Amino acid sequence: MKKLFVSGLTAISLSLLFPAIGLAQYTGPPNVVGLFEFPDGTGATNTFTVGSPVDIFLILIHPVDEQNGNTPYTTINAFELMLNFHPPGNLFLLGAILPPGVGDITESIDLSEGYLEFVVGYAADFPVTDETVVLITLTFLVLAPVNIEVTLGPTFNPSIPGEMAFQSVVGDMRIMYSISGSHDAPVFWFGHGGAPSVENESFGSVKALYR
Repeated sequence: MKKLFVSGLTAISLSLLFPAIGLAQYTGPPNVVGLFEFPDGTGATNTFTVGSPVDIFLILIHPVDEQNGNTPYTTINAFELMLNFHPPGNLFLLGAILPPGVGDITESIDLSEGYLEFVVGYAADFPVTDETVVLITLTFLVLAPVNIEVTLGPTFNPSIPGEMAFQSVVGDMRIMYSISGSHDAPVFWFGHGGAPSVENESFGSVKALYR
């Protein structure tokens, strides 16, 4: 498996990642992750944009310690998951902005293999703001009209078998759940579908290790 590693990159401005509006109306389950148009976990979950870069935010909503009375976490320092694209084709990742002090990924990545794997450890704890954390900001480019569904699921070698995960306390990974309710149900669409707006392995694996 060919992997792309990133390290030692420039810190990113907080203004690129800070959730602008809280999720005061959010009443769903905790520890859910999804892809959204806006960095507060709202907006469209699909795009028809072709030929121009489009930013999409990977967001963890309402992170809590389910093993200790659903105590809210105030910071996050690691996460792992995989984005799967069905079917792949005509889609590139132009960049991925991680929280300040972690760095960014700027190399264009062809997603024809159908997945992006992220195993990320932050250099410092990153705060939860208004019950949300922007785990990563992704910039995609669609080269031609497509109909691609994006699902979220575990990595090839997950810390918790069969699950996506995040960490607040070092050594205590916690399960993240897809906001769609299933690893097989789409959370985002390129070219079609999407929920209503709300207030062969190569070059597809991106790992950022900063511990």
